[in-house]
Amino acid sequence: MAPFNSNQVKYIQAVAGRQQHTTLKAIYQNGIIKSNDWLNYHAPQTFDVSEPLLLAQFPLHTNATVWDCRGVHNNDLLEAADFENLPNDDIGFGKFLGELRALDIPCSSEMRNYQHEHGTSGGLIATEDRPDDEWISSTVRATPDGFLKSLNLKLRLTLPTNIPVASPAWSDIESILDIGSGPGVNSTVSETNYLDYWKGTLSETASRESIKGALEAWSRAHPMHTPHYEFRLIVFRNRLPTYRKNGGNNSLDAIRNGVSLLNPGYDLFMGQTGRPRGPLGYRTSPKLDKNMDPNGSPAPYYSGRRFDFTADPQVFVDGSIPQDASDAGHGDTDGSFMFPLGEDVFTHRDLMTMPLNKNDYVVMRDVRFFLGQAQGKSHFEDVFDFDFNDQINTADTDLCSSDTLSDKNYRWKCVIIGTSNGKDPVHLNYEIRGTTCVQSG
Repeated sequence: MAPFNSNQVKYIQAVAGRQQHTTLKAIYQNGIIKSNDWLNYHAPQTFDVSEPLLLAQFPLHTNATVWDCRGVHNNDLLEAADFENLPNDDIGFGKFLGELRALDIPCSSEMRNYQHEHGTSGGLIATEDRPDDEWISSTVRATPDGFLKSLNLKLRLTLPTNIPVASPAWSDIESILDIGSGPGVNSTVSETNYLDYWKGTLSETASRESIKGALEAWSRAHPMHTPHYEFRLIVFRNRLPTYRKNGGNNSLDAIRNGVSLLNPGYDLFMGQTGRPRGPLGYRTSPKLDKNMDPNGSPAPYYSGRRFDFTADPQVFVDGSIPQDASDAGHGDTDGSFMFPLGEDVFTHRDLMTMPLNKNDYVVMRDVRFFLGQAQGKSHFEDVFDFDFNDQINTADTDLCSSDTLSDKNYRWKCVIIGTSNGKDPVHLNYEIRGTTCVQSG
């Protein structure tokens, strides 16, 4: 017998008087992203940050729990230590904009508080046996069972109007000021005045106007100085189900049932030699990195750096790959190599064009766009529609706790990368609006 289609399901639900309560969760978040602005454990380790780099991230629901390049994760034995102090997948991906928690939909209690509805004049607390659509808010689910219908998300990115532009060197401006003072006369404007001008603390009107005029003259002589703002937006998820540890505890049942612990910090991108790479390091290849394998078996390992939250102070430390005494002569088994042999750090140009690892990750968006006066565009918009229509059955606020959703991955992640292709800093306003729809009752 063929399964019911969506219209038949709606008809059956209507006849049975079930799943008639619609719950809508509104999502809103905004702010500004600045280049090289992130916490210490979000700092990328294999990206070139000598020039301004905008790097930001946010998950549509929650971060996932993942492996890192610890020695206990780089051996062939599965033991309890493998699941201690597991990190989340936000490490190394730049400024963390927070978890949207789009699938956090609270469930109404099966009993209602009469005093809460009618005040203390109503007498003692009274209850009813079953929720009723007439008094259940549209922001909560009526019953644990229901359907996760959809998630609609809109992302808007705009350039601020007051982006600070990298100032020319004082030597370039000084020569222009001297020319403006007349033949053989040096300008009275000093380098200190010039630095104060960019700090906004220069109070001398004459010096300020002189510097402003010199900057205009310099700009006319350097038309290509206009920053070339280039951005990349990536929305992806692991191909396999993932999980999030609950506080200090790990769900071993979930791990046994086949969730993935891959870390995009080591394998989101594909390097030049075909090895997966990321902001923390790379994943060794069974065929190309046999010299790094302690036992000679073709097992991939994570090599690079990891953030040690147990250290004092908390810092990034080198990874490690266990080796037997007989393997010590190889010399390449310490697991601290940041990138594969023959490759180097990711430059800004690499980050804009490097292909993604689509073997292990599902990519919903990978789009490059340009903003700025030269492009005649100051904003970028995109809409993400997720038509789930999946059955749920959980009283917990987090819908991912429903066992009916255990065979899918709902932890989508968004990464934003930006560069001015020069010394100019990169700022970007962001606005996120979304709606999650659930049916229950």
